[in-house]
Amino acid sequence: MKIAARLLVLFLGFNTYQLASAVEIPNLPNHLTCLDHQHEALPYLNEQVIQWKKSTPDQTLKRALVNGVVTQIYPSKTGHAHFAITLDGDAKGDLEVIYNDDFGRLPAVQTGMKVVACGDYITVGPKARLPSPMGAIIHWVHHNPGDRDGGAHKHGFLIINGTPYGTASKL
Repeated sequence: MKIAARLLVLFLGFNTYQLASAVEIPNLPNHLTCLDHQHEALPYLNEQVIQWKKSTPDQTLKRALVNGVVTQIYPSKTGHAHFAITLDGDAKGDLEVIYNDDFGRLPAVQTGMKVVACGDYITVGPKARLPSPMGAIIHWVHHNPGDRDGGAHKHGFLIINGTPYGTASKL
């Protein structure tokens, strides 16, 4: 049976990690949808985000929905929680998550916690105005009340160990 499964995986063009990731991807709660700039629902984009991180110039801005595991915690800065997640178990797939504490308290984030993040992806290299040790960030991972940017940013959210944060219902 294992040989047949591997042949199917090879035939379909998936490697074992991708297949395992597809099985482990959590379903979003019914009330949460991550929208792109055209108001279309996004699928999980872990592999795409890793490609953006490798190939896009500083300040590239895209919408993203990713899932990963917390690998590092950074000190809070100016009312924002900062932590890193791995998207693929390899440092090249690490991404810094930035969450504005004005949109609700997070639990005490610890390494190993499972995270789903919906928000704005930005490539930020070492020469960026606000560089990231990961080379890329995802922020606006919370509800957008529209009073800070005229509503330009789409709503985002975080799910940590199955519990949503930063949603309008949590405010």
